[in-house]
Amino acid sequence: MSKVLRSFYHNLKEPIIICDFSSKTAPNPVQRHSLENLNGVYFNKAFKNVFSDVFLNLKEDEKNGKKPLKKLDNKFYFEYYLFESENLKTNSPLKDALELKGNFTLYGMYQKSEREFLYFLIQAFSLKKYRILYFYDVTREMMLDRLMFENEKLKIQNKEFLNTNSKAQNQAVKLALLNRISTSISKTVDLNDLINTSLKELSIIFGAKKAYFAKKIKKINEEVFEIEYTYPLNKTQDEATGAVGDILKYDKQTTDDIFDNKLSINVCLKENENSVSPLKTPLNRIILPIMKNENLIAVLIIFTQKKNIEEIERELLLGVSMQISSAITQAMLFKEVSDKKEEVENALTELKETQLQLINSEKMASLGQLIASVAHEINTPLASICANNEILKRFFNSGVPFDDETLEILKDTNSIDNDAIKRISNLVQSLKRFVRLDETTLQKANINDELDLTLNLLRHKLKKDINLVKNYGEIPLVNCYPNMLNQVFLNILMNAIQSIEKEAQNVQEGYIGEIIISTDVKENILTVSIKDNGFGIKEEDKKKIFHAGFTTKKVGEGTGLGLAICKKIIEKHNGTISFDSAALKKDGNTLKSTVFTIKIPV
Repeated sequence: MSKVLRSFYHNLKEPIIICDFSSKTAPNPVQRHSLENLNGVYFNKAFKNVFSDVFLNLKEDEKNGKKPLKKLDNKFYFEYYLFESENLKTNSPLKDALELKGNFTLYGMYQKSEREFLYFLIQAFSLKKYRILYFYDVTREMMLDRLMFENEKLKIQNKEFLNTNSKAQNQAVKLALLNRISTSISKTVDLNDLINTSLKELSIIFGAKKAYFAKKIKKINEEVFEIEYTYPLNKTQDEATGAVGDILKYDKQTTDDIFDNKLSINVCLKENENSVSPLKTPLNRIILPIMKNENLIAVLIIFTQKKNIEEIERELLLGVSMQISSAITQAMLFKEVSDKKEEVENALTELKETQLQLINSEKMASLGQLIASVAHEINTPLASICANNEILKRFFNSGVPFDDETLEILKDTNSIDNDAIKRISNLVQSLKRFVRLDETTLQKANINDELDLTLNLLRHKLKKDINLVKNYGEIPLVNCYPNMLNQVFLNILMNAIQSIEKEAQNVQEGYIGEIIISTDVKENILTVSIKDNGFGIKEEDKKKIFHAGFTTKKVGEGTGLGLAICKKIIEKHNGTISFDSAALKKDGNTLKSTVFTIKIPV
């Protein structure tokens, strides 16, 4: 290359590559050799400044066969390339630009560093025996174009974002309102609370002056609506407002929309077709259909001064309508189930009570028949013994001589027989009084005497090792069913005796059972307590003590009906029966105690 040409290109501000094809070592332009083999290639000063990274470690690169042009080509990226190549892997735009004839332009991006990029418009042309590549730096223009493009893109994206954000905010408001109503109505399954809550929440959200819940009814072959609930509950007298029980009727279009499960929103001067007085000011009337299994059952009506109901609010109302419909349906089902459950429970309770009464009546009837039979059987020989004793007594008094010892023995025998006869006679009378099958009405009775009567029947059970303590108070006569109360006392005392017998088997010798019976009247309440120091009641059994069928006794020893019947008898007297059973530590010993307390109003 001549010095003049080299000097001219060397001082240009733009990077230049010149390939001298007159060089002996230069390849044939037709041949496509790799860039490493290109010789006679010159780079001007501006080129070396701009692409300085290509010329770093030049000596080391030459040893490794790496030439600047190849390194340059590796750092260039071309967005489009019009030349055909047999091998895409060895494809090189810069090499083609140098080797091919003709003038053309390339547009490429050069990666100077990891985050620095330069953009060039590369013009390729031939000048005599030289092939020249002229690099115009268009990075600034490119960046401006890109910035403008990105700016326009950002404007579009920002607009889309604002629209999306507005929709998201509206959706968030809608969801928040739905969630608020959902939270409010989900707190209850009571139909009344649910409807009142729905009316209140909708009134707050839409600033409603009033709201109704009206059920669908059929009247004279016409389907209308009857108000069941209103909000607010406290209305001023001058308001032309509906009341519970009022009949609502609407025009055909509104009625058709309601029955088609559509939202009805209309500005109206009257609440409905049946209204006599007009509204003071026009109001927007919103009617929400309430469906159950796709059938209209009721409507929610809201009157608001808000003129424009936006689309999102319409969607909200539709969502609320569906949600309230679902909640009301569930509440109705729950109410139906609850009512059925209550009916079944009441029927079961009545059945159990009837069963207990039948069992008790049968038991007492059988007992009465048995006692009457036993009394008859006892009275017959008892009368004979009594008559014989009277004859013997007369014989003693007749003056017939007996030796003193024989006479004394006969008199003692007669006295013992008389005592036995009295005891047997008293026992029979106690049995008869205890049963009292003819007593079906309330009678005045002394509870202390009734307790003694019961104790008389249990005299054979109250052994010497059971200490009986009677703390009877001065109590008035009580209106009651004595035979029934005797049955309660007998059952509790029998349990106390059996508990003492069970405890006696588990403790060391020296244990003495004790039963304490106390009576008292305070504030017109009769209290009878029966306390024992027997085995006690286990903690796990306490909740089941009064359940029919529950017993801790062995099979054949108990039916589990005794205390259940006792509870029913005391309740028949408008009283209560309770118990307390505990174990106390005293002087290193465990003292057990069980007390049953009966309270009956005097």
